[in-house]
Amino acid sequence: MKYINKVVFIFNIIALIALIGSYLATYISPALWWQIAFLGLAFPFVFIINVCFALFWLFQWDIRIWYAIGTFVLGSIHIYHSIQFGTQKTEQQTNRINVVTFNTHNFGVYEKNGEYDSSVFFNALRDIKPDIMCFQEFVALNTDIDTRMYQQLFKEYKSYYKYNVDDNEKTPTGYSVSIFSKYKIIKSGLVERVNMGGNCTIYSDILVNKDTIRLINTHLKSISFQQKDYEIVSELQEGDKQSNVDMKGVKGVLSRLKRAFINRSKQVDIIKNFIDNSPYKIIICGDFNDSPTSYSYNMLKGDKKDAFVESGSGMSATYVGRMPNFRIDYILCDKAFNVFNYKPQQLNFGDHKMLSASLTY
Repeated sequence: MKYINKVVFIFNIIALIALIGSYLATYISPALWWQIAFLGLAFPFVFIINVCFALFWLFQWDIRIWYAIGTFVLGSIHIYHSIQFGTQKTEQQTNRINVVTFNTHNFGVYEKNGEYDSSVFFNALRDIKPDIMCFQEFVALNTDIDTRMYQQLFKEYKSYYKYNVDDNEKTPTGYSVSIFSKYKIIKSGLVERVNMGGNCTIYSDILVNKDTIRLINTHLKSISFQQKDYEIVSELQEGDKQSNVDMKGVKGVLSRLKRAFINRSKQVDIIKNFIDNSPYKIIICGDFNDSPTSYSYNMLKGDKKDAFVESGSGMSATYVGRMPNFRIDYILCDKAFNVFNYKPQQLNFGDHKMLSASLTY
């Protein structure tokens, strides 16, 4: 048994080093060291492995369990950002802003099943009574993928102020991020467009009860997997020993992840500078395409509140597509806000959950 414990401890140390590496991934830009970003992405799995080792030492009352406990304490804030146990907040009706963020996936128009029952989406919005809506993978009317759901959205919320990144473009892309606000938008603009296409960031300054709040809507760089990439990831997940994994394909998957990590870090550095120079309280919504143990999340969150951490529960995976489920969509806000009613909702289309929360100040 003594020999077995020595072998187990060697693997335990390797797992602990990997866990510490996942903590460091939140502070090191992938543009400087892209490899460590993979450890940040793997945090949930590395954490579970370390829990298993901790239980192994606990059952033996072995002093080596303190290595695990020490590492867990060291990274407690990262665990806290990933797992919640039903945090509660007292509702406040005055100065209340209901916020929604949603990667619409173009309302499922490109998916195999075509259009969906729009009542599911609109009934969800009616229950929330949103004051602010931030959409990603969204197009305006009169584009080549104009659908009934887009038309109904613009009809039901026709009184809302609106801003789309294409408002700045001489040649609209028809594929981008948008803001809908019940409150008057007094100024809007582009924060960054490092990546041409839908991955970009916009802002709107909105007037709420004589107070100006800066709303930022971002869609950080997507991985842009192709069908073959998803098949390779599926094979790796299933661990089918009889299948011959295409190593060239695996390298392609890793290469796409690397490019996305680096591109997101470039976007985040620009957005962070924009946030630091804001004269107003800030709300940040969007699809970060990155987990809570990532450079992107850590830089954008800074000292701000995370709606999930403040009033969420469980692990709250927001991505429900063909990759492993992660929390990659966020509502962040300044400390001046109180947060309650955080709710992720999986609809009948798309590959992301719609998030909502109520902010008061």
